[in-house]
Amino acid sequence: MEKFKKIWFILLLVLLFLPMLQSLFHFVEEKPLDGAFVETPKPVITLKTLFNESTQDSLMTWCTEQSGFRNSMIRLNNQLLYSAFGKISAIGPVKGKNGQTFIEESYIISYTGETYIGEEKIAVTAHQIKVIQEMLKAKDITLIPVFALGKASYYPELIPDKYIARSHGTNNYQEYLKAFNQEQVEMIDFNCYFCDRRDQFDHPLFCDLSAHWTVYAASLAMDSLVCRMESVNHQQQVHAYIESFDNDGLINQDDDLYRMMNIIFPLHHNTIDNPHFGYTEGYKPKVLAIADSYWWTVWAWNVALPENLFSNGGFWFYNKTIYPERTPIQNVDAIDYKQEIENQEFVLLVCTEATNHLWPYGFIERYLSAYDEVFNWKSPDQYDAADSIYVNYRNEEIQRIIGRIQDTPEWLENVTQQAEEKGISLEQSLWNNAEYTYRTNIQPKGFVR
Repeated sequence: MEKFKKIWFILLLVLLFLPMLQSLFHFVEEKPLDGAFVETPKPVITLKTLFNESTQDSLMTWCTEQSGFRNSMIRLNNQLLYSAFGKISAIGPVKGKNGQTFIEESYIISYTGETYIGEEKIAVTAHQIKVIQEMLKAKDITLIPVFALGKASYYPELIPDKYIARSHGTNNYQEYLKAFNQEQVEMIDFNCYFCDRRDQFDHPLFCDLSAHWTVYAASLAMDSLVCRMESVNHQQQVHAYIESFDNDGLINQDDDLYRMMNIIFPLHHNTIDNPHFGYTEGYKPKVLAIADSYWWTVWAWNVALPENLFSNGGFWFYNKTIYPERTPIQNVDAIDYKQEIENQEFVLLVCTEATNHLWPYGFIERYLSAYDEVFNWKSPDQYDAADSIYVNYRNEEIQRIIGRIQDTPEWLENVTQQAEEKGISLEQSLWNNAEYTYRTNIQPKGFVR
């Protein structure tokens, strides 16, 4: 009996010291956790941080993250919570009513209108998109807003009741459609196309475990895009066609929500058919996609539809990071934005419902501010067709701001005082202030995803 007690005691000691030994020697290779994590840096200890207790807090956080088998323990904890109580520890995945299909929460709250940005802001954006469309059209460049398919729109009956109870009656997508129709903005709405034909497709458009559309669904959208481009440039373009399918497993983003959950055991899901493509002969236009993560489905190296369909096939992720990678430049802050846009034949502004409150990701401000900077060096006799469209829009906006100044007593008083101090007319002071406000409004601004 004593012998067994000693054995159990030794085993217990080994178990207690295993995490420490793993953190020191890493004798077991652990699978990293999926999802976005900000790793805590090793704290720098100084007298000042010691006395204000910041070292203790940061050191404790850092030590916790360095613990041996931490990733495995997190997965075990997540698995126990999910298996026993159906609780998902990760922020994002939401189990649908059928118990099998998962929808990312950001899609749901956009569908129910919780991220609604308001009719006025949407109307302004739609008008600006129309103006830029006309400006680029004068330069033989086609700007196309593209609404991709959203999983919440596709499976509204699977959204849990607690989200439906918070529904706002409208959402950004619905209001953008109204505003685009009023402004006569040319666009492509794949969300409506796929949702209206939900029972007409031979292969799944979504995997149960993913937030993103399948390669099959994305390829249908890409073919429609190519057809739209052909109607504009009147040239026979390269088309992708499906040679065969395999269902050997999930690829790319097909299980991104499952991976975010960081659990141990696999989950049951629908069978996904992965297409293999061939390509016809034809013209390849210069195309730039300013898009969210839905574009990764076609951009991924093992799909590469833009690479094969377009001569450029550039992808600006959230209008920030440039792909394909450029050395050393990989951010739009480091390029001639106006020149890059005007070097295309087609510019696609792509989004899905999860990000339509951020759309078009600062494109309007970046392009208009870059255009305004160049435009200021021109005299009226040098204006081309695009310049004329821009100056009309610019003057209308400045006049609108002047109206706001005149309707705001404190602002008007300040402008009047400036006119007296500078010895200029009130009209000139109004114009100067309104022009300054306009230029401030179109300065690029960052956004938080």
